[in-house]
Amino acid sequence: MAQTKSPKASEYDSIVIGGGLSGLLVAHQLEETGRKVALIDSFDVMGGSSRTMKTLLGETDHGFPFFPASNEADQSLAWLSSVLQNPIESKVLDIPPVTFDNGRFQPFVGFGEQKTEADREWEYYLRPSFYSLTSTPKDWVKTLAETFTGDTFLNSHITNLTVEDGFVVGLTVNGTKFFSADQVIFAAHPQMLAKLLPDSALAARTRQRMLKGPYFTAIYLDLIHKGQVTENQAVHLLRGANEEPCVGQFLAASELGGETVQHSKWMTLIPADMTDDAELAAHALKMIKRQIKRAYPTALEGQIYERISVNPASHGHLDIELENGQLPKLPNLWICSRFFGPERNAWGNVVEAKSVTDATKTQEVSVETAASSRPTTLEA
Repeated sequence: MAQTKSPKASEYDSIVIGGGLSGLLVAHQLEETGRKVALIDSFDVMGGSSRTMKTLLGETDHGFPFFPASNEADQSLAWLSSVLQNPIESKVLDIPPVTFDNGRFQPFVGFGEQKTEADREWEYYLRPSFYSLTSTPKDWVKTLAETFTGDTFLNSHITNLTVEDGFVVGLTVNGTKFFSADQVIFAAHPQMLAKLLPDSALAARTRQRMLKGPYFTAIYLDLIHKGQVTENQAVHLLRGANEEPCVGQFLAASELGGETVQHSKWMTLIPADMTDDAELAAHALKMIKRQIKRAYPTALEGQIYERISVNPASHGHLDIELENGQLPKLPNLWICSRFFGPERNAWGNVVEAKSVTDATKTQEVSVETAASSRPTTLEA
């Protein structure tokens, strides 16, 4: 992976903001067309919410990856395999979600009168069929990061987007370095874009929606249990009275130090504006464990590993219409974000990356005005 250090190399054909799965996919594909591409991310490693997480059992996916099966998903999976140049073998598991109620497991058929604020988010994880894949997001981002040969800038925060005559002509990084480009693909969180764009480029109502959401913060809990808890591969939707639901899944049993263990992954959601409420987060974790114990009374006995992670404002949907991933006033800016699309999680990143890649690879953008007014200095 290239790491540019010279400020002289500041002009690009395309700049991708955000080094998560969607940003890596778009940057990789734009580079395939011969464009000079820069990939900018604020973290010290690539991958975003799809980055690798280490446990006692080795590397695993961060969060709660889930891949519902459908004809549209088949197409996205085929495209992803072609980008990675490595077939991803899949097996469809027709295993409907289950819940635990009245002392027994039963098929989950809906929330009924117990509606939640995040119902739209939960529905994604409660499909009747899903994929078992030979590789997962942690593998995809690793391959993409290793094969991308453009310029990569880590620990780089976008502090300004320069818009002139209806074009994004460049951006400022860390308050000092200026980069210009004919195309800008924004693959970071929409809240960040709403803060960067000037009033002339974004309608007030659209800005407000992008800033406020609704967004939800995911709280993840990874557990390694002593012994095998269950053979049930279904997604579990567990919920107590007057509590927010949690979803989880038990992975296949494995061995650790000569003993049988089982890894399970769990997730619940809280309002994004409550992310910094430590008491609420602690309560959410206690709720997850309480529901696991209610369904599997001995599951937490002899527990040998626990990892908690929080992904702020990771879920939500914005009812804002984009045309081929674009806002109407900025013809050379594309937004690559699952928050605007029908899917969630890593799958949403793949779907949106394919859509934006198709648009940016085929659409010619006139940038004469932007080029003529593009700043020539490296200072903001």
